[in-house]
Amino acid sequence: MAVETELKLGIRRGDLPKLRAHPLLATARHHPPVRVDSTYYDTEDETLARHGIALRLRRMARRTLLTVKTAAPSRGGLSSRNEWEAPWPGTFDFAFVEDDAVRERLEKVREHLEPRFRTRFRRELWELPYGEGHIEIALDLGRLEAGTAHLPLHELELEAYDVPAIELLALARALAQDLSLWPENLSKAERARQLAAGTWAAPVKATEVELDPKDDPLAALRTLADEVLAHWSGNLALLPYRHDPEYLHQIRVALRRLRALLQIFEPVTGPEFADEWRTRLGELATELGQVRDLDVLLDELLAPALERCPVEREALAELAARLSGERDKLRRRSGRLDPGRHGRVLLDFLAALEALPGNALIRASDLRHFARDRVAALRKKARRRFAAHLAEPSPETKHRLRIALKKLRYGLEFFQSLWRGKTTARALVRLKRALDVLGHAQDWHAAQDMLTQRQKRHPDERLAAAVLLAWHHERIARNSAEILGNLEDWLEDDLTG
Repeated sequence: MAVETELKLGIRRGDLPKLRAHPLLATARHHPPVRVDSTYYDTEDETLARHGIALRLRRMARRTLLTVKTAAPSRGGLSSRNEWEAPWPGTFDFAFVEDDAVRERLEKVREHLEPRFRTRFRRELWELPYGEGHIEIALDLGRLEAGTAHLPLHELELEAYDVPAIELLALARALAQDLSLWPENLSKAERARQLAAGTWAAPVKATEVELDPKDDPLAALRTLADEVLAHWSGNLALLPYRHDPEYLHQIRVALRRLRALLQIFEPVTGPEFADEWRTRLGELATELGQVRDLDVLLDELLAPALERCPVEREALAELAARLSGERDKLRRRSGRLDPGRHGRVLLDFLAALEALPGNALIRASDLRHFARDRVAALRKKARRRFAAHLAEPSPETKHRLRIALKKLRYGLEFFQSLWRGKTTARALVRLKRALDVLGHAQDWHAAQDMLTQRQKRHPDERLAAAVLLAWHHERIARNSAEILGNLEDWLEDDLTG
C-alpha cells in the first residue's frame, strides 16, 4: 500500500507558458505529455462513494492499471490518502488491496459495478529532487465527462515521495508568486461525480465540524480551520468556470468566519499571529463588499417594496432598474476576480498554521474547558455591547452589538459538537433570529447612507429613496425593539449545555 500525499491546485490556462519556463523547474527531470484516460466504477446507488472508496481503471502509456483509493480530508488542497494499484488483470480482482475492510466492501459489490464517469487529459510531468526524495509536478489538461456533460480540467498536482508534506506547500507558495494558482479541494473523481449529479456548480457553504474532546486547542483550531478553508477554496475554485455572485458572497462569509475563528483562538496562536492574519483576510473581504451592498439594497429592500408597497411603484421600479444596471457592471468586474491572489493568501495562511507552535500552556488545557471559557468571553463582550447600546442608542452602537453577537454565534457553531445539548441549539436559534433583525436594521441604515450619497449625483431618486426607507422603517423599528427587549435575558442564560 502507498500513502499518497498530494496538493491539488487550479491554474489559469494563460499561465501555462510561464509554468513551463519557471526557474524552479529548470533542474527538474521533464517527461513529455502522455494521454491518460480513466474510468471510475461504482454501483448504481454509489455504494463505494458513500463509503469513501474510489475505484479507477486507468490507461496510460500502453499500460492499464486498476487503482483503489480511500477518501481523506483535504486541507486547502493538501491531502493524504491510502492507495493500492496493480496491473489490470482483465477482471475485477481485489487481492492486491491490503486493507481487509476495503477489500471486502469491493468484493461485495463486484457483480454490480458499472462505469460512472471518466476523466480524459494529457499529463505533463516534472520530477524535482528534494533531499533524499523528490516531488512530482503533474500538469493535467483535458476534461471530466459524465454522460453528455463535460467540464474543462486544468490542474497542477504536486505529489511528495519521501518528502515532508510541508514542502509541497513551500513549493506551491513559491510557484504562486509568479502564477495564478488556487487550492482545489476536490479530487477529479469527486468533481466528476458532482458533474454526473448536476451539482458541480453549487456554491459551497459552511458545514458543521465534529471536534474530538480529547484534542488540544491547537488541534481543534486546525480542524476547524480546515472546514473554513474548504468553504473558501471551494467557491474560489468555481470562479473560473461559471459566473455566480453567490460564490463571491460565500467567499466573504468564509473570510468572516476565519477572522472570527482567529479571534476566538487568539490565546492559542498569540495576538501577533491573530492580528496579522485578521488584517490580511479583512483586506480581501473589503474588496468584495461593494457588490454585496447593491445586492442587499436590491434584493432585501427594493424587491419586497416593489411587491407590496402600494405607493410610487413607478419611481421604485425606475430606481431598481438603474441599480440593477450598476450591479451588473460591478459583477462583471468582480467576476474577473483573480483566484490566484486569494490562492496565494490561502496557501500562505495554511503554511503559517502548519508551522504554528501554539501556546504550550493553552495546548495542555482541556478542550471543553477552553471552549466554555472562550464562549463565556464572547458572551461577556456581547453583554457589554448591549449595555453600551442601551446607554447610547445609535446605528453605530447597534452595529457593534451585531458584530459581537455574530462572533458569539460563530463560537457556538464552532464548538457545538462538544455539547450537543438543547441549550446551545436554542441559543443558536435565538441568535440567528436576532442577527436577522439587527442585520436588516443595519442594511436599512447602510441603504440610507448610500441613497443619500447617490442623490448628490441623481436628485431624481429622492422620492423613490424616501418611499423605500419609510416603507421599511416601521417594521424594522418594531422588530428591533422586540429583539432588544429579549436580548438581555438571552445573554444571561448558559449557552453551552
